[in-house]
Amino acid sequence: MKLSERLSQSPYFFKGSNSVFFDWFLKLVYSRKVRKGEFIIEEGEICDKLYYIEKGLVRIYRIEGDKEITTWFTKEGDFVTTVNSFHFGLPSKEYFEAIEDSVIYYINKKSYLYLVELSSNFAKFSMDELLTNLCEYQNQCEFLRTLSAQDRLKYIENKYPYLLTRVKQKYLCSFLNIEATYLSKLMNPKSVESEQKIPD
Repeated sequence: MKLSERLSQSPYFFKGSNSVFFDWFLKLVYSRKVRKGEFIIEEGEICDKLYYIEKGLVRIYRIEGDKEITTWFTKEGDFVTTVNSFHFGLPSKEYFEAIEDSVIYYINKKSYLYLVELSSNFAKFSMDELLTNLCEYQNQCEFLRTLSAQDRLKYIENKYPYLLTRVKQKYLCSFLNIEATYLSKLMNPKSVESEQKIPD
């Protein structure tokens, strides 16, 4: 979905009411094509941009020792940034890697804050997006920490089914913190049923 369409569908904007704002907005936002395997952000960089994914899929991960830990995936229609880096100016601890050919829009922090001051509707839209993403983060923390491996997979199937068709299994294993062989079993209903029939 194009960024202008994403904004215009928000209850904080309605067609024809914000033409001056959208003119300013489009002057301050830039687009970029990112090939599969390219990075949008790398560890150690200062991220002073807010991104919108118009098309494609991006994996967010960090490196602990020699291990990659996937923390989330962001797809078309999502806004994303490295929050600590964007807000506090700290070096990013994460990598943003395109795992599909993608099209992204971005706006730098100075321009973003200018638009927040310029338009109360945009400020309300931004607050709503922030709270929505915080709720999403809380839900992730809860299901990753409290559910069993099998229930984690069921949660993904119900809430984020695109992850099962668009993401490599090794990335999904890293995100769900499940061993590859066990995830394969969970994704094969017959093997799970046969295990459940074996008495303790």
